Amino acid sequence: MPVGRRLERDGVPLVLWEWPGDPPPTLLLHGIGNYGRYWDLFARAIDGRLRLVAPDARGHGDSGRPEHGYEPEDFVADALAVLDALAIDRALVVGHSMGGSHAIRLAADHPDRVRGLVFVDVGPEPMREGMERARRLLTGRPRSFRDRDEALAYFRRTSPGYGDDVYRNRLDWALREDDGSLLWRSDPNALERIMARRSDRRELWTKLGALGCPTLIVRGTRSNVLGAEGARRMVETIPTARLIELEAGHNVALDRPAELADAVVRLARER
Repeated sequence: MPVGRRLERDGVPLVLWEWPGDPPPTLLLHGIGNYGRYWDLFARAIDGRLRLVAPDARGHGDSGRPEHGYEPEDFVADALAVLDALAIDRALVVGHSMGGSHAIRLAADHPDRVRGLVFVDVGPEPMREGMERARRLLTGRPRSFRDRDEALAYFRRTSPGYGDDVYRNRLDWALREDDGSLLWRSDPNALERIMARRSDRRELWTKLGALGCPTLIVRGTRSNVLGAEGARRMVETIPTARLIELEAGHNVALDRPAELADAVVRLARER
């Protein structure tokens, strides 16, 4: 089981989860609407081969919910604060979706803190279908659920096809109990502010081209976010990148945790 820790940056509490393991330390950045324990299945597959650190991003999980402060640079500064608090000079960084876009900026702007990168189904130009689905789920979701059975039925209906351990993880960590109901841990205000921002695609492509550390791009073949052409362009843009494709949807860490874990460990062991 991971160890939970708390720290604070500029008055915003940050919660993180740490699984002990071998070097190098590996920072896991989750996607919008998720939480640090999203990586539980992946961590189980890693099985101590790497030391893992997974923060709850601000506005998510049990971290603080400031009214403002949801620009990319805020998330990057939080990631640096986590590394500093754990005395980690350089980390392997694994970012999924929103967390991957923050990993791009972290590595480009602070190359001395990143020894390697894994981008999990994320790119500078996400496909419209995936973006529209994410917005629909995050803004149109019920405010609360009466009990776990009602919540489970919702998860099975909106995200079908997963095993019981994934739905159990969702029930335990996407929701929290409050006065007899189950509420979302992710803050609606935070989600709205994150989705409202418009990333500069040219800036992200420029940052990708400046990356110099070993980089792995992981694409789910059933993804509605990172298309085959976008992944190919990323490989051509990043001098040190290579691509693997796994039979998965957007949530590769849930669909194929063992295969993803093995690929991340292989990158970590490269010299």
